[in-house]
Amino acid sequence: MRALIWRFVRIVHHADYAWFLPFLARLPLRLAYALSALRGWINALGARDWRSVALGFRHIRRQSLLGYELLPVVASAEAKQRWCRQRFATEARDEFEAQWMAARRFDELQCEFVPEELALFAQHRQRGLVLLTVHFDSFYLGSAFIARATGRVINSMSSAVSQDPRVDPAVTRHFELKYRSLEPYVNGGKVADMELGLRPFYRMLERAEALIVLGDAPVLPNGAAMTVDFLGAQRQIAGGALRLAESTDSDLGAYICRYRSPGRYEVRLCPIGPAIDPETVARIYRFFNTHILEQPGLWLAADLLPSMPAVEAA
Repeated sequence: MRALIWRFVRIVHHADYAWFLPFLARLPLRLAYALSALRGWINALGARDWRSVALGFRHIRRQSLLGYELLPVVASAEAKQRWCRQRFATEARDEFEAQWMAARRFDELQCEFVPEELALFAQHRQRGLVLLTVHFDSFYLGSAFIARATGRVINSMSSAVSQDPRVDPAVTRHFELKYRSLEPYVNGGKVADMELGLRPFYRMLERAEALIVLGDAPVLPNGAAMTVDFLGAQRQIAGGALRLAESTDSDLGAYICRYRSPGRYEVRLCPIGPAIDPETVARIYRFFNTHILEQPGLWLAADLLPSMPAVEAA
């Protein structure tokens, strides 16, 4: 029976990514966002995530709940279940936003910045910039909004994890389309897989371009690590972004992109500083901590927190 259930889930899952998501992105804006929200509610109800479907069990829900237990907040079990449902709904909206970009409808979206933050950001154009963000809310769209507001070349580092053969082919195509659809809106920037080597990223920074890297990933085997004050503890996380910035004498900054209403967003920018200054890194993770702890359900990487165990401060 369980095998039959998962077979049915995989059929629906394939149809959703192959046909329904692209269909949503071609509807009138408010209707598209409303149906996307309904899709998110359904995903939350069944804890459906493309990685869980690939493996055949709902491990993202289980790991996310474990992650919420590690947060430095007092919350009831009901609140943590609510965060978990919100996490799946937020991921569903991120998927819809990617298809919206693929439909070439970015110009219909509006975004607000804090003027003072944007002015400070615009001052840093003479050196490379590693711009950290986290799997939070509408992080994918943030790069395009920053590019549109500043005119700066914005590159992004991606991962090839969606190319695992266990992943549904429609999901693999979705991610490839997601990355390629961003490129027309980032002033000539590129989205490149880190698995193909780091040399392209060094060149981007040496040309004084910006490079977006996710700052909430666990340390990879044999990968660079850094210790930061993240979500209530000193934790080791992937440190490749910091190494890139230091090696190219680049600056380090961060952003969060928030969904506000259908077609309307807000980007918050953390002050930029030299990558070699420890206070720059500390400031960025205080910035992330504030946003994640305000609304944990918008953080899509809660399932990864158990893989970032606390370490003793040096």
